[in-house]
Amino acid sequence: MAFAHSGRFTPAAAGAVLALVSAGCIVGVSCDGNKAERGEAAEQRRAAGPAAFALTSSDLDGYARGIRREIEAVRSAQQRSATAATPQERGEAMQASYETTTIPQGAEAAGLPVERYREVRKTVHQVFQTLDFQGKIDGPLSMDLSRASEATKERLAKDAFAALPAESAATLRARMGELVPLWIEYVTLTAVAG
Repeated sequence: MAFAHSGRFTPAAAGAVLALVSAGCIVGVSCDGNKAERGEAAEQRRAAGPAAFALTSSDLDGYARGIRREIEAVRSAQQRSATAATPQERGEAMQASYETTTIPQGAEAAGLPVERYREVRKTVHQVFQTLDFQGKIDGPLSMDLSRASEATKERLAKDAFAALPAESAATLRARMGELVPLWIEYVTLTAVAG
């Protein structure tokens, strides 16, 4: 399809470009409409585990403060929900327990920018989640591996710390005694609805 006529960008060409963009046909995205393939690629990225994100001892100090604040926020929201007089109050209380609300509070307590706190939190949670699924920590999660994707099975067959830089892995391993119980408490409150 020609988009230019006599060197000019025509209205028809603009319409075609808009249609392609609307359909998701942009650079790097297949235009065949196969959302399943894109979804599978995203699942493989998630299953690959944490990216090589460098954690410092200071980051982990902040994570401990931040996740404690998030736990307090979730508990408070759950208590408000349990005593709410109306469905609207209950809904507002439950929204206060969502990550979109608790992560900024955690970042503030951590003394970290929200994006840095989010990355530290994501990295720590992915490592601990993998260890829990592997049965290497006594956490609240379990997985039926017969139903897991191949990418997830591959991730769980690896060292949970493998994607981290060596120094970050050593720093996180050294703090597990303190941090794993906090992670378990958070996951129990949010995922297991404790």
